[in-house]
Amino acid sequence: MWCVVHVRDGEEKHTEDFVSNLLSESLNARCFHLKRSRKKKFEGQWQVVHENLFPGYVFIDTDQPEKVYKELKRTPKPKLLFSDDMYISTLEQHESDLMGSLADKSGIIGISGVQIAGDGTIRYLSGPLVTVKDRIRKVNLHKRIAELETSFLGRRQILYLGIEFEGVRTWH
Repeated sequence: MWCVVHVRDGEEKHTEDFVSNLLSESLNARCFHLKRSRKKKFEGQWQVVHENLFPGYVFIDTDQPEKVYKELKRTPKPKLLFSDDMYISTLEQHESDLMGSLADKSGIIGISGVQIAGDGTIRYLSGPLVTVKDRIRKVNLHKRIAELETSFLGRRQILYLGIEFEGVRTWH
């Protein structure tokens, strides 16, 4: 089960390190923030960049969410709290299953390999989008991203995930 901690934008890595050191090993909790890999063009060259998928959120994968919640609630407010509102949530099982299928153990969502047919049909050959191709709403070939429609914390969300071309081929 994944817990979500709301933190200040840009403080994800710092909070991740703080929470990892705070939680005892007996909780068997893995703390990370999700990053997507994608290609961007800089000075005429395509380069892989890593961007926060959900700025302001740190995830904790644990089988003991109640104990993790209690440990985090004992933390002094300036160390962890974004605001006095609720700052720790639990993802629905289908949400954590989806995120777990997209990301590796370190929280990185890789680039998916795609192939474009002569008629413009897109085939997903490798990477995280292979298993969720039915949820892809739109593909922007120019920016090399696919728009994945899902829910996150109970709200409809569009995730922009990286793609790369693995050739052009015609198939039937």
